[in-house]
Amino acid sequence: MKLAEEFVIPARHGKAFVVKRGQGFRIFPMEDGQVGDCVFYNANDRREWFHVGQSWAINGILGTGTAKSFRHFYSKPPRENVMMTVLADTYPNHWGNMGGRCSKRLYELRDRIHEGHRSCQDNLAEALEPFGMTGDDVMDVFNVFMAVDLHPDGSFTMKPTTVTKNDYIELRAEMDILAAVSACPADTSPTNGGKSAPLGIRIYE
Repeated sequence: MKLAEEFVIPARHGKAFVVKRGQGFRIFPMEDGQVGDCVFYNANDRREWFHVGQSWAINGILGTGTAKSFRHFYSKPPRENVMMTVLADTYPNHWGNMGGRCSKRLYELRDRIHEGHRSCQDNLAEALEPFGMTGDDVMDVFNVFMAVDLHPDGSFTMKPTTVTKNDYIELRAEMDILAAVSACPADTSPTNGGKSAPLGIRIYE
């Protein structure tokens, strides 16, 4: 594949970009131990967006994935189209069944931090603003590289990711995709091991 574009998303910030149908794109950490929060929309009709629950359910039913990794990213009902197909995934340990992200409210409730801390919700809203979108348009999030254990009683445990700078997930766009990715700023939970680092993006023809 021919490299079309490459850029870095700074630690604690986000960026939105368009991937054309048939192009591939790679998300990868610039340093060991960094996770990201990602949202995906049909670039030509933003009423169609990636749906975590339906992607988890359909991949599970078809035997093409689990809560931690799946082959196809589906849009929400009633469309349920394949938006992206995973071409390669060197770290198949994502949080692919939750759809949430850190936010100002989460930091207030969990850490008693009331101001001054960036969040993935804010990062994604800022990244999408040039496309005429707001924080209310941030829908289901794919928590890339995020290590979480689910337990039989329905609870979960967040763990430091063991992803390295040599790992990546690579996807092919099955329609024109508007993507936004946040280099998660979490430093008060195990998520990033107590720090935040940049993420890299490569888009291929």
